[in-house]
Amino acid sequence: MPIKPENKKLYPDNWNDIREMADLLHCVFEYPNRDLTLLYSASLASSRPRGRVFMGHDASMELGNAINITADRDSTRYKKKIKEGFIDTSGPMVSFNPTVGKVDAVTSATEKYYAARGLISTNINGREVDITYLHIREWIDCIRTGKTPSANIEMAFQEGMTCIMAHRAYVEKRRVEWDPVNKKII
Repeated sequence: MPIKPENKKLYPDNWNDIREMADLLHCVFEYPNRDLTLLYSASLASSRPRGRVFMGHDASMELGNAINITADRDSTRYKKKIKEGFIDTSGPMVSFNPTVGKVDAVTSATEKYYAARGLISTNINGREVDITYLHIREWIDCIRTGKTPSANIEMAFQEGMTCIMAHRAYVEKRRVEWDPVNKKII
């Protein structure tokens, strides 16, 4: 849906077109009951593929087709080794690519997109398992037993509401919170 001229000022953007979101979006999602804070950073500023990145005080771990662990230049744990030149913070200090030497079976653009972000398989008891298989198996088991799948309507609601809250915070230029009692954004 195109942006109405009177609302154009709500969507500051480098592009003069019909987009309704900015080129950059950085969100902080806080889940105090789970002792979890998640930073979501969306950037269309370059063509660099971005996987899932877990950032810690001493290093970060990026998951995609490979696993790369890079020491943080301000790390206290690796401070001495960085200073001595044993650890270079400009690139990974540990890199593991399980597909090295194997035939690339990922062919479609969608599969490549998800594979680059580490989203098509998981490791169970040392065995790589396609997550599509796990979802289908759980779905069939739930049909047979009458149980509710883990990716149920409640989970879909929570994920959808999180996206809506991020959009509302951006548009209204304020922090938003979820009221679990009245089930609404405040």
